[in-house]
Amino acid sequence: MKKTVRPGFLEVVHHLYSMELKTRAGGSAPAHGDHDAEAPVVSLTPVWRGCEFQEREVFDLFGIRLEGHPDLRRILMWDGFKGFPMRKDYVAPDDFEYEPTPHDEVLEQAQKHYPPEVQA
Repeated sequence: MKKTVRPGFLEVVHHLYSMELKTRAGGSAPAHGDHDAEAPVVSLTPVWRGCEFQEREVFDLFGIRLEGHPDLRRILMWDGFKGFPMRKDYVAPDDFEYEPTPHDEVLEQAQKHYPPEVQA
């Protein structure tokens, strides 16, 4: 099978298992990764309340909006965080001010932002 890569395209895949029937089911839905052309995926929380946190995580890390979700807000990243860190197009900032004790590669990146007298 040939793999097709489409820039700015994400897909949500659901894997379901019935404990009572001992059967599996699944489904997928396209979710465009563009912030302007959002294609919301239908939330499963009206059927399974337990998937609320997982759907919030998908929104927080990938930026996929789940239509009908009761509380779609960030759960792992802080409210002011810009972007979605698990997407391939995410570019991590190089101002590691928030790192309390920078070391190795982080220290090298952080020193670029320090005044020259502090770098020594």
